[in-house]
Amino acid sequence: MKVYLGLFVLLLFGCTEEFVPKTEVFESLLVIEGNITDELKQQEIRLSRTFRFEEDNGFVENNAEVKVFDDFQNEYFFEETESGRYISKIPFQALANRKYTLSVKTDDGKSYSSDPVVLPQKATIDNVYAERMTNDDGLEGIGIFVDSFDTTGNAQFYRYEYEETYRFFAPFWYPRDIVIIEENPLEVDFVERSLEKRVCYKTDLSEKIIITKTDDFEENKVLKFLVRFVGIDNYIISDRYTILVHQFIQSREAHEFYETLLEFSNSETLFSQIQPGFIAGNIKEIESTDQNVVGFFQVTSVSSKRIFFNYRDYFVVEDLPPYFETCSLVTPTIRTLPFPLISAVENGLVLAGLTGMNNDSVGPYFMVRKACGDCTEIGKTEIPDFWEN
Repeated sequence: MKVYLGLFVLLLFGCTEEFVPKTEVFESLLVIEGNITDELKQQEIRLSRTFRFEEDNGFVENNAEVKVFDDFQNEYFFEETESGRYISKIPFQALANRKYTLSVKTDDGKSYSSDPVVLPQKATIDNVYAERMTNDDGLEGIGIFVDSFDTTGNAQFYRYEYEETYRFFAPFWYPRDIVIIEENPLEVDFVERSLEKRVCYKTDLSEKIIITKTDDFEENKVLKFLVRFVGIDNYIISDRYTILVHQFIQSREAHEFYETLLEFSNSETLFSQIQPGFIAGNIKEIESTDQNVVGFFQVTSVSSKRIFFNYRDYFVVEDLPPYFETCSLVTPTIRTLPFPLISAVENGLVLAGLTGMNNDSVGPYFMVRKACGDCTEIGKTEIPDFWEN
């Protein structure tokens, strides 16, 4: 969760030069992302700081003391495993009929505490499925939908996250690399690649806020809720694709927080008349009532389901989507000084094949950007444990 905070001023009249917005008023606030689930695992809390609009990245909060405790005097301590990421020292799970509280003490000595929160009613995902569709922008693609039903009527507020993994191919992979032995006179050699870098896998996590609710419905049914849309022009579905969907049941308060955050992030313009400077959560500084904290601590029940599909399951005759990178073949000559082939190798281009020609304008080798001939520039060659062919 990236958080921008500030007051922006825009003077439009008579302005012909490009305007670069700058934050006029800024307060560095602690940002807490905490979600404890009913899964038995090492739970995670993330700490960072708000940052100005014109800054590229936020600042993580290091060296904090983090713990979660319940009303049965159980305490779970967290340690910083990487910058700003705190993992519980032991696995634990949220249990029903208990109240959980998050406690954070930052390196500057300030202490923060959340309101006590309880585990909501669990609801299991009934079905995750893919369908060919056209979205509201007129783009064809694949929609990932979820069905869920809670018979108790108590699960009313839903949030979704996903992990998508895809297999892809480097379009100009070649089994050998080219090596410069001598520059003048030019002498080259070829070596077999130590690792087959044609087929790779990559996993991406959802970044958007995905929420829905059923409190206005007669039944607590989530039917054909669109969790993810992948356009036909997206290379991630060009071969085989899988998505693991996580369904979190959360409280009304958590839903309202994410709903407000979603409205803020979906604002059509940063220069709207109303600029939300602060989104209140359920965490406060203990010793100061006027110190704002961004974030929300919640306890959720979670249900997950995975599906696989191939591109040709839905697009039988259509062309494959374009590759992640623009791949242009070049044929650097080796007959004129300075030898363009040397520059191509020094700039990271890789061998993509043989041209069958060799003159002053066309060299004997096809060369291509590394990402186009080496899939490890984008993904990994290791097959995920969960992968199914």
